[in-house]
Amino acid sequence: MQTPATTSPSKVYSLTQVAQSIRLALERATANRSWLVKAEILKISEGLGQKTVYLDLVEEQGGRQTAKMRGVIWPQNGAEIQSELGEETSSILKSGSEVVFSARIQFHERFGLSLFIDRVDLRHMLGEMERRKQATLAQLKKLGALQWNKRIPLPTLPQKVALVGSPGTSGFRDFVTKTLGHPNRFNIQIKAYASGVQGANAPEQLKNALLEAQASQPDLIVIVRGGGSKLDLDAFNDFGLCEAIASCAVPVWTGIGHESDLVVADLVAQRALKTPTDAAVALTDAFEETAYTLELMAQKIERRFNLWNQGQQSSMVQFRKTLEWAGKNALAQRQVEITGFQKMLSIQGYLLIDRQRRSVAELEHRCTRAGRQFIDFMRRELQNDGRRIQQATHQQLQHKRIELGRSQSLIRTLHPAQTLKRGFMLLKRGDAVLTKTSETQKGELLQLEGNDGSIPIRIEGNPDQLD
Repeated sequence: MQTPATTSPSKVYSLTQVAQSIRLALERATANRSWLVKAEILKISEGLGQKTVYLDLVEEQGGRQTAKMRGVIWPQNGAEIQSELGEETSSILKSGSEVVFSARIQFHERFGLSLFIDRVDLRHMLGEMERRKQATLAQLKKLGALQWNKRIPLPTLPQKVALVGSPGTSGFRDFVTKTLGHPNRFNIQIKAYASGVQGANAPEQLKNALLEAQASQPDLIVIVRGGGSKLDLDAFNDFGLCEAIASCAVPVWTGIGHESDLVVADLVAQRALKTPTDAAVALTDAFEETAYTLELMAQKIERRFNLWNQGQQSSMVQFRKTLEWAGKNALAQRQVEITGFQKMLSIQGYLLIDRQRRSVAELEHRCTRAGRQFIDFMRRELQNDGRRIQQATHQQLQHKRIELGRSQSLIRTLHPAQTLKRGFMLLKRGDAVLTKTSETQKGELLQLEGNDGSIPIRIEGNPDQLD
């Protein structure tokens, strides 16, 4: 009989043991060496150089996080980093910045995996940025794109301006304030298209804002950024953004706020200004130059008008004198003509009045004679009409008398007395004449009236049964 084989139980490790194993394995693998790491700062705490600073580091591809890790900067390391970066520290170590740093990889049983940063490799970051910049520039030169936007003519007065940038930043406010707050209050309309201006997503956001601005068909597109370190300006070396600027159908100005070196966006734009304020001044200068030119033209026109007006006034004085002399001569001639005409009217007036008086007398005689003739004619017509009416009335009366005699003869012929004379008799109930036997009743006493009198009769049977 075989005894069942016994199996040894599986070993159970505590969480601390697992964490310690991971820490030891990582220490053996890294040998406590420092590694150069490139990542984007998602979040960073305050107090660099004074207390421990914690960072949330991420890497993104296509808008999706592919890695995330915690970073730690001890106070001593923070002070060294701050001393090395100087004034650019705050513009480099901030949310949205992509940095290259030297760090040791350590695992702690309670706090997990962390990158302990001891130095920011600025030279490596600048070198990488310069490499990308030169690669972008080479691609654009190969396409011949550096002159595309420069060939687009700028309107003399670009009134409709599309502003691409980050609202709320100092550069954005400086451009708007300098443009709209100009003392001459030029008619400039600014429409803002918001976009981030630094960080990994800035190039795509700037490109989308630029395309949206172009779709609104402005006179000018201005891209602004309120300064920053060289690393902060790396978004403006992106090939996709720079190609979009070069291909834009609207003139594009840049006011990115760099101190010395130009970014590629400056090279493909129609005009590159140093700061947003410079861009605003360049825009308002165009209006000021036009206003100055118009003022000079107005002064020139005013001077020419004054000279012309003086000449016209001299001509008017001479013309007035000529008119006065000609008027006096014409008036004297007209007075002579009027005097002669008055004399002629006096003579002709008497003759005309006498002629008209004779004409009126003749017309009065004719009217009187014609009126008498018309009255005589109408009197004769009335007499003739009276005779005709009298004859017609007499004939009508004769005709009516004949018709009346005929009617009286017919009435006498149809009178019941004439009917009785012919041998007929009337059956009456009182004064009513009965025309049907069905109107009589059995036992009723009626009168039978003849030509010479009436006799009473009584109905003995039902009239309907009489044969």
